Amino acid sequence: MLRAFFEGFFLFLLPFAGFAVFLLLEGQNPLHPAVWSRKALSWLTIGALALCVMGVVAVGTKTSLENGTFVPSHVDKDGNFVPGQFKQ
Repeated sequence: MLRAFFEGFFLFLLPFAGFAVFLLLEGQNPLHPAVWSRKALSWLTIGALALCVMGVVAVGTKTSLENGTFVPSHVDKDGNFVPGQFKQ
């Protein structure tokens, strides 16, 4: 669950980091508040939210749903560890 949070968080931050790199390449200081206008922040936020939605859709369509019964990990009679798995 934590990985899913960080994936969305980094997808959200990606446009802002790209804009900061663009400002550096233009010779402007990205830490100066004047270059982060309200219009730029609005478009960056819209782009960031769109990236988050596309990330959720991509993960949802590419992830296979496991059918069957989940058998949790356990130690068998011989003392061997058996990882959790789906049984049909």
